[in-house]
Amino acid sequence: MIPIIFINCKHFPFIDQIIKNEKLIETRTRNTLRAFIGQRVFLAETGHGRPVVRCSVVIDSVSVYHSRSAWETVRQLACIPYDSKYDWKPETKHKYAYSIFNVIPCTPFVPPEGKRHGRVSMDYNPVPGFVSENYYNTLDVHH
Repeated sequence: MIPIIFINCKHFPFIDQIIKNEKLIETRTRNTLRAFIGQRVFLAETGHGRPVVRCSVVIDSVSVYHSRSAWETVRQLACIPYDSKYDWKPETKHKYAYSIFNVIPCTPFVPPEGKRHGRVSMDYNPVPGFVSENYYNTLDVHH
């Protein structure tokens, strides 16, 4: 089972930025990715119809920012434009910033329907032979 994390790319090309190693952290207003820390996951682009898996990454760690001034020290690493819907808002209490590394682009594919965990993620069980044995050998997350 390989988790798929959904990234909304309707207004910003976040997954393209991840693949180019420009976006180094994924941010959330809640600690929704904590279960995936230390794991390789697929990232699926959403916001344009059905989710499309574009790459896999390892979610390394999480940092929590409790003020706009602290957030500003890492906002650029998340490729979040000023005053966008993903930037710090007056009502924001904290931001969770998950560092990501070891990006492996893949041939884009639409995953079959699976068990979803809200708008955050879904479980994905690849068809045998669909993902090569060599891919599974890359799942070691030690660095």
